[in-house]
Amino acid sequence: MHNNPQRTAWTVLIIAFALFLSLAITVPFGVRIILLNSTREQNNNLALSSGSVYVTRPTVGVPEALFGSMENLTYGTYIETENASRSGISFINPDKTEILGNVQFYGDTEAQLLSHTTPRFKFSDRPHNITLMLSRGRLRASVAVGVERPVTMVIHTPHAEITIQRPGSYSVEVIDNQSLISVREGIATVSAQYKNLRLTKDERTTVNTGEPPAGILFGERNIIDNGSFSRPLSDNWTTYQNRQDANESAGSIDIELHNGRTALHFLRRGLHWAETGIRQDLGLDVRDYQTLRLHLATWLDFQDLRNCGSLGSECPLMVRIEYQDTSGNKQEWLQGFYYLSSDNQALPKRCVTCSASAADHVKVQHGRWHLYDSPELMNVFSQSGRPAAIIESISFYASGHNFESYLAEVELQAIE
Repeated sequence: MHNNPQRTAWTVLIIAFALFLSLAITVPFGVRIILLNSTREQNNNLALSSGSVYVTRPTVGVPEALFGSMENLTYGTYIETENASRSGISFINPDKTEILGNVQFYGDTEAQLLSHTTPRFKFSDRPHNITLMLSRGRLRASVAVGVERPVTMVIHTPHAEITIQRPGSYSVEVIDNQSLISVREGIATVSAQYKNLRLTKDERTTVNTGEPPAGILFGERNIIDNGSFSRPLSDNWTTYQNRQDANESAGSIDIELHNGRTALHFLRRGLHWAETGIRQDLGLDVRDYQTLRLHLATWLDFQDLRNCGSLGSECPLMVRIEYQDTSGNKQEWLQGFYYLSSDNQALPKRCVTCSASAADHVKVQHGRWHLYDSPELMNVFSQSGRPAAIIESISFYASGHNFESYLAEVELQAIE
């Protein structure tokens, strides 16, 4: 059999041309895929809110007590809170210019950081990604508002996967063989056993081991309207301002984007006392209600009076619920927040002139978001000897001489 040089040459040429075409197509395509999917690790900051929190970093291998805060925790880090303890983590873009999301860990909770990445190149259409595992306990998550690139947060539990892609407020809890997911504001997708369930505002579901989501459940609802401040204050809120000296500033109240949240901004500078706030009239009969809980997020930037002043009535943020008890008498419940403290016994840590301020004001960290969840208020009212019949109004205000504070995520969650 004789070799055919011409045929061999054509064969080599065709193979070379095919190889050239293959490389011409696959190399740019492959490079494009690599560039689109190339990521950088986000920054983060874990801060202690109260109690005892332990952090196990992969490079250390043993639990470390959290004092103050830790930054830039890597993938695989475990976070564990003891009973009645709390901590919060903020995820920040690699350039440290904007907060992407926040997660608050409640007591008796164990979670793990799985990933937190941002596309390396601006032309990539991929979102910021934050992924966590909640093994037990409860967390509340929020995705930042006003971020240029979309943010996707995924929370895994032993029973389900929860995907969050819109700004809002979300609660996830793991109890024994069940996961409980609630959407306060926003949209979440719950996936389990090849089934997906879409939850929107004030909807919740449960997922048991080896089962799909139980469907959309109701029961708990937020009785405050426009507590996210996504609409103008003229929608259901009334603003008010009081001041000692008419020649001084009364202070200002504005809706702003502040570190990832749409928030109400209280600001005032002056020599004498002033108070500026908002009020929403409710007129809600709660005699048949099972539970009532207040949730809010606050950021305190400035105050000049320690411990909320000499009477405990001048905090940079205060909440007042006015209600009528079952005997028809007017009552109130008050809670203040501050960061500038003093051990001087002459400066009380509660409002001494308020009729029903049974609890100390809450001390929070300066210059960071603090999530507050009240005790069950129907029980608080009853234990004080003033059980509630009608919730008349709720007010949020800042009081003092000089103050600057932010308020977000206002919810008064009720179960009938």
